[in-house]
Amino acid sequence: MFIKKVSYWGVMSCAFLFGCQTAYQATDSQEPPRWEAPSRPEAHPSTLETLAILGTNDIHGNLAPIQMKTEDAKSQISYEAGGASTLSAYIDILRSEFGDHLLWLDAGDEFQGTLESNPSGGATMVQFFNFQKLTAAAIGNHEFDFGLPSLKERMKEAQYPFLAANILDAKTSERAALPNTLPHLVVTAGNLKVGILGLSTLDTPKTTRAANVQSLRFENLKTATLREVETLRKKGAQIILLTAHVGLDCPSGSRNSVAYQLRKPTDLQEACNTQDEMVKLIESLPPGTVDAVVAGHSHTIVHHWIAGVPVVQAGSYGRYLNVIYLSYDTSTHRIIPEESRIEGPIPVCTHVFQNQNDCNGDRPAPRNGRGPLVTPRFHGKPVLPSERVKELIDPILKTADQYKKRPVGWAAHKLEHFLSAESPLGNLMADAIRQNTRSDFALINSGGIRAALQPGTITYGDIFRTMPFDNAIATLRVTGRELTHILRVAESGSRGLASVSGLTLKLIDLSMEAPIDDLSGEGKYEVWETNRLLDVRKSNGDALIPQQYYTLATVDFIVAGGDDMKWPMSKIPRDRVQPDTGTLIRDALVQYVEKSGPINTETHPMVDPEHPRISFGRSLLKKNTRPHRHRKHPKRRG
Repeated sequence: MFIKKVSYWGVMSCAFLFGCQTAYQATDSQEPPRWEAPSRPEAHPSTLETLAILGTNDIHGNLAPIQMKTEDAKSQISYEAGGASTLSAYIDILRSEFGDHLLWLDAGDEFQGTLESNPSGGATMVQFFNFQKLTAAAIGNHEFDFGLPSLKERMKEAQYPFLAANILDAKTSERAALPNTLPHLVVTAGNLKVGILGLSTLDTPKTTRAANVQSLRFENLKTATLREVETLRKKGAQIILLTAHVGLDCPSGSRNSVAYQLRKPTDLQEACNTQDEMVKLIESLPPGTVDAVVAGHSHTIVHHWIAGVPVVQAGSYGRYLNVIYLSYDTSTHRIIPEESRIEGPIPVCTHVFQNQNDCNGDRPAPRNGRGPLVTPRFHGKPVLPSERVKELIDPILKTADQYKKRPVGWAAHKLEHFLSAESPLGNLMADAIRQNTRSDFALINSGGIRAALQPGTITYGDIFRTMPFDNAIATLRVTGRELTHILRVAESGSRGLASVSGLTLKLIDLSMEAPIDDLSGEGKYEVWETNRLLDVRKSNGDALIPQQYYTLATVDFIVAGGDDMKWPMSKIPRDRVQPDTGTLIRDALVQYVEKSGPINTETHPMVDPEHPRISFGRSLLKKNTRPHRHRKHPKRRG
């Protein structure tokens, strides 16, 4: 029997990767300082068991480590982040320590996003999860991107269950007939009986191709949770876990400010956004409904307690993981909150910068520099990428490398993607599809852009990471009035700000309150109905003529109504829409970069401060002290 005593924290709490609250100099041999937790003498050690819940999410097909360079002006250092073989090193260390008391839950968006995964429709990711014995997975919106038949094949191949308590058949309202998919699962960990349920975001129909989920209905999260928890309790579950592709945003989760912690429930923490889907769910549940949550979807880093419930989310692309430790007293049949911990976010790194204790080179360096890259230690052991996993994925990586390494262009400066301001990368993509179709204007939604382009040589692999979705260019013939309606919704802030080509826009800043109308006539106000558009003109300064026709190049996903564009697109007659020109946006971007020569140069920056495509004016309303919340991390692609 696997028993963990209360004094476990005194042995293990700071034998972690980065120490507790204070930095240390990581080397191959040095151990971090140890921290002694207070013991509970009234509890009998033999009655206490510790359950470790490893949480991952939004890996998006990243079997290979991400190749990156530091942001340092003087000298750039190449480094790697994430990757299946390195992630496996952490999993193996935890499994050797906890045995069957370790549960690995993934919160969805496993497949879509890389050349290692997309060509197989995610089958290579399933192979990895099978090999490393994933306990269970939620179903993310991007799991549907390759179509429902493809997803069903992946489900059949998986040796772990998918959990979907709130995915129902649209016609019958019964549980959807998806293979190897359960509303909940009961597993045994030592003497503990653990119930696990899974949820998917209600945003799914808006954040994948609507046609791929038209046979499904996504049930209210609270309703599904209460029903399944009641069933799990009747089955004897002592601990209830939730794995959910349902996102949230907490202030400490920005990539440049987040720091490793071993967090207690009583530690000071920042408040999470109360309007986020996951926060609203947890706060609506009676106390004790669920005991821990592994979340996904919003690509933020979360390691917080919400209404007494530990909640983790590990960013995206497999660059981080979190672990929740729950101490359960089998004599009193309850979790001991004061002995529970969240460890994280734990950077997934083959090597870490010695003075940073992570492999995050896109945040400012410490005053004494980043230091050399050294092997990290985790729970007292060196992190060595799994040779077994390397053997499994090497053939996949070699095949992908044949395409990834092909050079297609060169960038003088990094091309960032901003969600609340004019985006250099968005401008580049909008220019590419406008030129490809020879349209008057172009529009690119923010959520379809997934990674910045680094300075220097741009490879096909870089382009693929930037635009991993197989979206086609669509074209429309629209009047000036119709185009204004489209731009109004695209720039409402509900999904970040869209990028344009051939146009200049003046908007109300996202931090300001703006007018809102019930455009859909449904008797309620949605964020996408906010009007931030103060002025729209052609690039030469001319105003749009309301009755004149123009051509617009955009994304097939937008034309299909994705990213809240259903209302403006429903106003365009179908005979004036070409939903698929036969060219993928990714391919148009490759062609454009190949022909353009150096891009984002000093003389031709993609965002020209002298001639901005997006500028901001003052709202006619008062400054909003509680602004409409725009999504810092869009939850859907292009």
